[in-house]
Amino acid sequence: MDEAVSGGTSVYKWIVHAETKRIRRTLRLLPPPVRAKVQSALTLGLIGEPFHVETPRGRLAFTLLGLSTAQRAIATLTKQPETITWIDSFKPQSVFWDIGANVGVYSLYAAQRGDISVTAFEPAAVNYFLLTANCELNGLEERIDCLLLGLGEEKTLGHMQISQFDPARSFSFKGKKRDPQPGRQAALIVTIDQLMDEYQLPCPNYIKIDVPHLAGAIVRGGMRTLQRAEMRELHIEASEDSPRDRQVIETLEQLGFAVTGRHTHFDTMDLTFSKRA
Repeated sequence: MDEAVSGGTSVYKWIVHAETKRIRRTLRLLPPPVRAKVQSALTLGLIGEPFHVETPRGRLAFTLLGLSTAQRAIATLTKQPETITWIDSFKPQSVFWDIGANVGVYSLYAAQRGDISVTAFEPAAVNYFLLTANCELNGLEERIDCLLLGLGEEKTLGHMQISQFDPARSFSFKGKKRDPQPGRQAALIVTIDQLMDEYQLPCPNYIKIDVPHLAGAIVRGGMRTLQRAEMRELHIEASEDSPRDRQVIETLEQLGFAVTGRHTHFDTMDLTFSKRA
């Protein structure tokens, strides 16, 4: 790391630590009713102060609630540039489903085009709050339908390993041994086909699936929808070297899709699947 950047980060951490300590000390000195009002007003004021990111399609605003939200906002264009390029390639008047939308970086960017209809799925309560808050900040509520749902192979009630005090993280229904979370949250899980059959959602043309270890279940729950002529492409976090992901690839190949893009970012890979002509 550049010495100037490293030094700047150290100063930032010191300032944040000192100011946070001072504010907490002041709050503890207030009478309880006064503290409740002051603390809630301060918290809401900070959450409502947006952080802006410039994109080729204009400025996007993000609600900051924890370090991970800042990291996702800052890296809007750089974390997965191929995903941004993929969204730029969408045909006008298309329907995009963002499964595992988190705080909505890619949903917001797609909706910002103005000619794309977006449905964003996020089952984690804290991330869903940030997703909808970001839609409100950007005035995109009419272009993005945000659903507090998980998608899978069958309709069921799942339980996520989660902390509502660790926002913007990638939580899991199966849990993560390397990143355990202290809390537990129930969430409804439905299938792609059930959404289409029971709620008559517009058929997606493009689907992004970014859900740890559940891409296969999501695909199996959408077999009929994925065979529809309207479906064009999927963008999935998967590896051709993984036996579990190989099953996903083989299933999509049977449905008429072929791998047309491979994109590595950090220690993960995204595969783009396109419907064969």
